[in-house]
Amino acid sequence: MHCPSPGTDRRPVPTTYFLQSHAFVCKAPRHCVILDVNRDKYLCVDRAQFESLGPWLHGWDDAAPQRECGASEPADDTIALARKLLSLDILSELADGARVARPVAYPLPTDALDMESPTPSRISSCAHAPAFFLSSAKADRQLRDQPFQSVVEYVRTHKRSNEEPARPLNIERAHSLVCVFGSLRLFYPRSYLCLFDSLALIHFLARSNLYPDWVFGVRAEPFEAHCWVQAV
Repeated sequence: MHCPSPGTDRRPVPTTYFLQSHAFVCKAPRHCVILDVNRDKYLCVDRAQFESLGPWLHGWDDAAPQRECGASEPADDTIALARKLLSLDILSELADGARVARPVAYPLPTDALDMESPTPSRISSCAHAPAFFLSSAKADRQLRDQPFQSVVEYVRTHKRSNEEPARPLNIERAHSLVCVFGSLRLFYPRSYLCLFDSLALIHFLARSNLYPDWVFGVRAEPFEAHCWVQAV
């Protein structure tokens, strides 16, 4: 986790900054946490300082302070933060390849599937074992050999291409498969980590045409990051 520190820079500033498509902003009570998918890193910025950049940040939400009449440039510390985020490729001065800069909001989970109940039969576990090991090996290979951004984009594109939005995810079927995944996970030789396990589960469910979301969440104080699989 890295907190950009302010400085001074009196070079001319653009009228608008743009958030790069690989950067995602989450608001915490006193901080804004940025996930840089390109570098697989989190950055933590004082929330008030980041929101001071809002009037010059394309698409920032309505809660951001509005640009005061006659104010043509942000304050020195805001300029310094913008320059730092530009150098880290979080912001851009160009609209190409950028997206609307809104903090990510996603519903918190209200329930969790029990991976141990009901206990899958041996027949069911054996029947799904090839899909499980292929899915786990695929996740292992992707995380080892591909940039994190490519992995995230693959999951996003695969879901978009195959999901039927009009048909909600079959929770009962998903629950059954999650239990199978949990029963077989013991036999895959890799430490339990949320990043690997959630990606392997996503691949495993996709083989049965089930496409939940891959959610990344953070807490700023103390800093903690976690990812999981969720259906809204």
